[in-house]
Amino acid sequence: MQILILNGSIHGDAGNCGLLIQELRKTRKDIKWDLVNLAKTKFSSSLLKKITQADAILCLTGTYWDSWGSPLQKLLEDATDLEGREEIVGKPMGVCVLMHSVGGKSILSRLQGVFSTMGFLIPPMSGMTYSLSGQLALKSKNQHAKDFWCLDDLEVIVDNLVLATQSPIAWKSWPVDRKNFRKKWLK
Repeated sequence: MQILILNGSIHGDAGNCGLLIQELRKTRKDIKWDLVNLAKTKFSSSLLKKITQADAILCLTGTYWDSWGSPLQKLLEDATDLEGREEIVGKPMGVCVLMHSVGGKSILSRLQGVFSTMGFLIPPMSGMTYSLSGQLALKSKNQHAKDFWCLDDLEVIVDNLVLATQSPIAWKSWPVDRKNFRKKWLK
């Protein structure tokens, strides 16, 4: 099982996403992990090859003014022609959004929508947000702590990505303009 991690944080390995990725890779030795820090990597044939070869993809990003990280945005802009391609249609994708306090859930939902529309498969329970405020609440052993996403929930995402790879389906795709999708249409 090979999972490609796309770190969409502007801080790469040095930020909270980088720390979370390090912990995940330590705890899940049964997975062959491949990591791409989008802050250092442009969309290219080698990144396309990594996406194609992965059994599943896990995307992580921080929250930046009600949106995902600019490295992830740049990938989405540059990889537009991935939409509906055979190599990605039905490939399981999980998403984790980190945030200080608020805004991450709307980013999570929007990202899952973008990836689903491109053709990736969003399995059940394959997205979460993790916040500083939630982490502080969990440490307080508050009676409401079970309502906060915790780091253990990332294990559920990985498990569901693995399960989704075991159910191959011959997904269909709509036709996509591959020749002129960047053409100017405003006159």
